[in-house]
Amino acid sequence: MDGVAPIVLIEGEEEIIRIGFDAVAAYHGQAALAMLAVTFQALRLAFAALSPSVPPRRKDITITSGHPGPGVRDAFEFVTRAVTRNSYVVDRSFAESRLVPGADISYSFRVSISGRTAILGLRPDALPERFFTLNFTPSRTAEQERELSALKRSIAENVLARPADQLFTLTVV
Repeated sequence: MDGVAPIVLIEGEEEIIRIGFDAVAAYHGQAALAMLAVTFQALRLAFAALSPSVPPRRKDITITSGHPGPGVRDAFEFVTRAVTRNSYVVDRSFAESRLVPGADISYSFRVSISGRTAILGLRPDALPERFFTLNFTPSRTAEQERELSALKRSIAENVLARPADQLFTLTVV
């Protein structure tokens, strides 16, 4: 990736922690890099909207995700520890960003910090249609698996290179 790699700043128990995507990817592995990158960017946008002058404190963050996937969960957990703190919920009923017709999944998140909530919905053009086609093919061939793996890596790189506000709709309540 050209340019400066995106980071997230968050206040841990004692000090500010600087978290780069590479650390999140190392924690997660390679299975869901596309959604890992999407979620990392969602956190960057939510933190900028909800806590623009100082990094948010981990203990003040709660998350509700419309997407149950491991990349989403792992990005939220690594940065915020919300899963470990029992401050993470999956709610598939969200109406926003239902990008796969017929699938019980929303590509949207609600990040709350001290009583304010950022509602983020992935824009329909943020991910290529081929990603959804391959990802929701029940019995992929070995060739399709290789294609999907390469596509996830490419998507992660592209998502991280874009400004977060180009990927999501954002409402703060």
